[in-house]
Amino acid sequence: MNQTMQAIHVTGYEGITSLRVGEAPVPVISNNEVLIRVSCSSINPSDLLFIEGNYGVKLPLPCIGGIEGSGTVVEAGNSLFARRLKGKRVAFAGAACGAWAEYIKVDAMACMPLPKGVSDEQGAVFFVNPLSAIAILRTAQKHKSPAVVHTAGASAVGKLLVRIAPHMGVQVISVVRRESQAETLRGLGAVHVVNSESADFDAELRRLASELKAAVSFDAVGGSLAGRVLTAMPDGSTLYQYGLLSADPVTTADADQIVFHRKSVRGFWAVDWVKEQSIFSMLSLQSAMNKWIGSEIQTDISRTYPLSQAMEAIAYYEANMSAGKVLLVPGR
Repeated sequence: MNQTMQAIHVTGYEGITSLRVGEAPVPVISNNEVLIRVSCSSINPSDLLFIEGNYGVKLPLPCIGGIEGSGTVVEAGNSLFARRLKGKRVAFAGAACGAWAEYIKVDAMACMPLPKGVSDEQGAVFFVNPLSAIAILRTAQKHKSPAVVHTAGASAVGKLLVRIAPHMGVQVISVVRRESQAETLRGLGAVHVVNSESADFDAELRRLASELKAAVSFDAVGGSLAGRVLTAMPDGSTLYQYGLLSADPVTTADADQIVFHRKSVRGFWAVDWVKEQSIFSMLSLQSAMNKWIGSEIQTDISRTYPLSQAMEAIAYYEANMSAGKVLLVPGR
């Protein structure tokens, strides 16, 4: 094996302009880690936030970008969890970054063996979005909320929610911006879809949230939409802010909604949610994800690019997020 590899370096927190294609040392693993030869790595909204310096983690620069991907374990540490993965195809999620490279080292517990019928491409988008979707539904269950309102309904997470929610006994009210997005979701089986650009959006969302007793909402957009959603929800509801797709400051509901209608706003970061889970809960989560991958957990892939065209790939993804995921493929 070579001692160096091709990688996408983040040299500053100024977005695409601070990325560079270059060489890096192949990582050296420790006891509970594995070294993975990367087949595909994904580009997520969280990756865009990271390279802009707006994610929850900032690493010393330069570092290598990318949170998740798929590949083959070529070296393993001495722990039982690590050794059981040697030679297997896996999906993985890095602690913060490192996936935009030919090799990555990952904690063995952050890997999931891929079934034979699952492609490397689907494996590369196996963790971040499916985990977020299941976390959203489990949070609704924890609140004993029969339904959840989700903005960015046509996103990868939104589409997964539509597929997975019936298996978890939670209804989803999907918020979209265009009627074409609503039709796409209905084609996936969505029952409750509202268009935030329509004249009756606020009234329709209020009606649905009341009828379905939706006490929880998850907003990935930010801006004024968060306040409109919270205002439309029943008394005592909680809005979780988990994304900033609009890049606008979050505008919450009027004070009377918070005080007299006992509504609240909380931040939600999947990294923190995972840390709060017991080992039994995480094993249950992995079992569910493994059962659904290739069926309910199926993500649209719009384009693939070699590492050498990473900047072009990221620019395309930023402009076409609802079209599907964009992947980087080392060695192409």
